[in-house]
Amino acid sequence: MLKQRVITALLLLPAVYFLIFSLRLEIFAAVILVIVYLMALEWAKLAGFVRPSHSSYFALTVSIVNLSIWYFSERVDVWPSISWPNYFHKDLPLVILLVSLLAILIAVIIVLTFSTNNRWWQAKLSKSLLGIILLPAFFIAFVSIRNIGYSGGNTVYGGTLLFYMLLLIWAADIGAYFSGKAFGKTKLTQVSPNKTWEGAIGGLILSCTVGWFGISVLDLRVENQLVFIVAIVFLAIISVFGDLFESALKRAANIKDSGNLLPGHGGLLDRLDSTITVAPVFYLTFSYFEWFNG
Repeated sequence: MLKQRVITALLLLPAVYFLIFSLRLEIFAAVILVIVYLMALEWAKLAGFVRPSHSSYFALTVSIVNLSIWYFSERVDVWPSISWPNYFHKDLPLVILLVSLLAILIAVIIVLTFSTNNRWWQAKLSKSLLGIILLPAFFIAFVSIRNIGYSGGNTVYGGTLLFYMLLLIWAADIGAYFSGKAFGKTKLTQVSPNKTWEGAIGGLILSCTVGWFGISVLDLRVENQLVFIVAIVFLAIISVFGDLFESALKRAANIKDSGNLLPGHGGLLDRLDSTITVAPVFYLTFSYFEWFNG
């Protein structure tokens, strides 16, 4: 399984590189739109939609939300709002990002209170509404990060930041995997019995290490390094909860993987579960503290 995961990841890297560095911003946004549609099809499965037509309707609903945000908002190179973070203006992308923080908090509560007998969040409507909030927020966050520096002529800086964010998530995942294999003894949660505290701590350390080197590599405008490290720790924790939240959805739906699109990884949601929760928080945190140098 590990060998297959590594091979799939290596094959995907060129595609990821091309996506985040080589495409014009509008084309990039359109590709992310398609990816989110595929993610929504998998989310529908986790939400309990059995019929393929019903899953398609749900994915179409998510796409309509995304297209409406795109159509009724300012142009994508100023997402989420030209006012942020100096003051709040009711731009639709910014509102969705802020609302997604509440959805992420609900996801955290679901993980912390998880029980197979706990039904308050397992209704199809509840899981569907969470998807309709979190998936568009993922779309907005990716476009918002990618457009940093774009209108100023630096067309690759946003892609570099996106890759940096992905590295933070991958580091948390890889560190947790190998630390858990080597030292894991204490179970982290009932949601995913294979995850351990030792693994989580290993992932946290590796993610913080990557985050620390990112300050100089990306020339981030970090004045208070303690606040920055606290933010990286927080993002790593959110990454873990994103992974566990999808595990909770899968356990409730009694399925192993959200899909089979990526050999060794499962579906897109299985690969991007942490990214769904991290991306909005990453953008809002880094832009609020004005760490972006673009």
